Amino acid sequence: MKQQFVTFFTSLLLAINVCCGEDKDPQVFSTIECQLTEPIYGQKFDFNFLHSDIAKVAKSPKGDTFEYNICGNLSRTCDGKNVAACLRRGDQEFVLGTHHVLNYRHGKMFLEFSNGAKCPNGDGDLKLFVHLGCDYTLDAQQSSVTPYAADACSFYILLETPYACLPEPDAVKSNGCSIQDPVNGHNYDLLSLSDFNYRATDRRGNAFVVNICKPVLYGENVMCPSDSSVCFIQLNSTDYKKRFFNYGTVQPNPTIENGNLIMRLPSPTPCNGTSNYSSTIHFMCDDEKKSSKLSFLGVNECVYEFSFTTPLACNDNPPCTTITHGSEFLDMRSLQGKTYELSMPTKNYTLGICSNAGQPCMANDGACLAENQQTTGLGQMNSQLRYNHSGTPYLLYTDGALCDGQTKWSTKIEFVCANNATKDNGTADNSNGSNGDGSHVLGPKIIENKNCQLLIHFQTPLACQEQIECKVKVFVEHTDDGMAEEEVVDLTPLISATDNYEAEINNASITEQQVPKSTKFFLNICRPLVPKFGLGCPGGSAACMAKVDSTSPTPEEEKSLGFPMASLVAHNRTYAELRYLGGSTCPTDSQSELSSSIELHCDMRAGLGKPILQLITDCHYQFEWATNVICPSHMCTFNEEKCEIINDDINYNYEVKTAPFTNEGKMKLSLGKSDFTLDICGKHRKAETDYAEGSVNLYFTTDAPCGKSNVQLRLICSGDTKQVINYNNAGKDCNLVVNQRTPDICKFLKLAVPPSKANNGNNSGKVDPSSTEKAPTTTSAIPSTPDSKVNGSSESGEAHRPVGAILAIIICMTSIAACVALYGFSPDRRNTLRRCFRHSTSAVRYSRVQSGEEANLLLGPSGEFSDSDDDMLL
Repeated sequence: MKQQFVTFFTSLLLAINVCCGEDKDPQVFSTIECQLTEPIYGQKFDFNFLHSDIAKVAKSPKGDTFEYNICGNLSRTCDGKNVAACLRRGDQEFVLGTHHVLNYRHGKMFLEFSNGAKCPNGDGDLKLFVHLGCDYTLDAQQSSVTPYAADACSFYILLETPYACLPEPDAVKSNGCSIQDPVNGHNYDLLSLSDFNYRATDRRGNAFVVNICKPVLYGENVMCPSDSSVCFIQLNSTDYKKRFFNYGTVQPNPTIENGNLIMRLPSPTPCNGTSNYSSTIHFMCDDEKKSSKLSFLGVNECVYEFSFTTPLACNDNPPCTTITHGSEFLDMRSLQGKTYELSMPTKNYTLGICSNAGQPCMANDGACLAENQQTTGLGQMNSQLRYNHSGTPYLLYTDGALCDGQTKWSTKIEFVCANNATKDNGTADNSNGSNGDGSHVLGPKIIENKNCQLLIHFQTPLACQEQIECKVKVFVEHTDDGMAEEEVVDLTPLISATDNYEAEINNASITEQQVPKSTKFFLNICRPLVPKFGLGCPGGSAACMAKVDSTSPTPEEEKSLGFPMASLVAHNRTYAELRYLGGSTCPTDSQSELSSSIELHCDMRAGLGKPILQLITDCHYQFEWATNVICPSHMCTFNEEKCEIINDDINYNYEVKTAPFTNEGKMKLSLGKSDFTLDICGKHRKAETDYAEGSVNLYFTTDAPCGKSNVQLRLICSGDTKQVINYNNAGKDCNLVVNQRTPDICKFLKLAVPPSKANNGNNSGKVDPSSTEKAPTTTSAIPSTPDSKVNGSSESGEAHRPVGAILAIIICMTSIAACVALYGFSPDRRNTLRRCFRHSTSAVRYSRVQSGEEANLLLGPSGEFSDSDDDMLL
């Protein structure tokens, strides 16, 4: 039925385009040509450049292969026919279309391939839709397949390409969007932020769409001027040509002013007759948050001020480490302090990693060349580990010896993911890091030596980023204007690096015959399980079930419920799904593997929430997870008389005046050499909950030492009370961002109070018993001691410690002697004992799966799937 509706809807669009003439919507049209002219700026999008003699290929998580061409047919036949799109499923081939139509709808451009083969389920013909998404910085994998049901007749692919973008200004065509701090040498690299548009409200019914480092990505209802990095959208405008405004022209790199990382973005848009609009983005570090967040601070005359919190703005990472755009921590420190030697005919190269190369190099050389008894420095050493927009970490040693009389030598060391499963079997020689039998060993290899730069690839497992992306684009229909727009669903706040989540079991739907009481389920989000002593799940599993008897806390009979190999899928803004595939062999079907899915949905009252096993179907385990992390930011009411924030949706109030970090609603701040009292209470306060960040933002203006100041007070749920102030009073700027960490706000966000980091790493911190959310359950084989016993034993326990300790030692020694006698001379008994205390030793390698899978390419702007929205998406 849905397939028939898709066909009818598309036919109707074509009919309107052909027949209705003057009455048609100029923002909705179709063409059989391979190019179109968009209606706002008259810009021509020409997709003929995407035609190729080599088919574009995309593989789905189900193993199907999609081959398609644009503006022409494939160079080979499919099922014996000349076609434009083909599906290969095992040994069978299915025609997906012999030609396509190019569609435009309010900025969204997509190709509809038609005249496909009969759908095997009898519901119309097979069809392919290819959404053409804007991307200025191409990823290694440009095409991604939206997950679909086993009986789907229509398939959806996202193809990201610069040809779907407005022209890119020359100043940013090859920009690195980075800057080095002249004080500490840290290199800030923000280019990876350009993969997404970021949205913020002006809190007056309009919106800003911002891109960092590149122009705003053109798309549905985001038809911003071609050079705008900050785009103001007047949502109530009925004239689509007067809806989008450039409030900040894209700049190639950030700047550092008074130690602050910022971007100043001028604009050609007139403001008050004497000056133009402009924007300033203040980048701020929050090393406890994995996601990036844009906030609108306020306006100062014609200058719009934004704060952008991101881990990429942090400069306190240890040397030889970095944080990738996926918030992964890469650490190459174990490679430091060693000398690596590489040889080519008559040439010997020596290099170090984040350290001096050693003999025969000079003291500050990171790499050098020894040739004909002469040494040439190829770059000064540094420990600034960087990464490029494709995610490859690298070191860059510059300022070496003169190369051609003008240019100095430099050395670039790119770290390439490699382990036992990824070693090439090539024909390298020993000089470039081989064993002599033709197989590569881990380590450096010379790739290129020209243009005064030495390029080295260093193969190491330390460069392996084997995790899937945990955020995805989705189209959202906004209630303020009914228009759809692209936003981001981000689950990175749920990723756990310390403990695994233990799932509950819905006993109403799961019988004890299906899951015995001794069975426990452990999960992580988008990542493998955190290694825990005694939990021997197959290495790399993201979900696992194990038997845990009451007589022994050590898990046994562990089985993987799948690995994180498929990207996050967003059905809409408040509902997403993760699939873990390729688990252990299914006990009821030896030809199948165990798998699992986690369906996450928004619940403002749930806090972080927890997974609940709801259904077991054959070899598949289905979990549900209610969480407020996936909920959009929510505007609250601020009661000026009582100085309290009111969350109307959950009917909960927070009294700011009685908060422990204030004195009757006032905060004393140290701004440089002077103190300043910030009055939080007052008129014209705007409050917003940010569930993904676990914070509440309060926006207002006040008189500060620098003048009229825009204020953002971030109340962040934390186990510690800590204040960090970002104060900018340079030039015409007058902005104040106060990050106030406090346990006091956690209850308002329905969160448990996290463990205190100031307690010397003691993670047994107390949680708020009134909270509806629990912290991730640890899977340690040793039960944790209740807090009451830990905290209350400091005095009474000391008096009895000597006798108890001696008795414990005697018992332990006796037990050890008995174990040696019992197990020492029996291999079978030794294996039994080893199994009880084993760590997992299996290794699994994953390919990085690109995010940005499009869940809605043709129909409703609510972000729902079309006919692929069935029971099983993968």
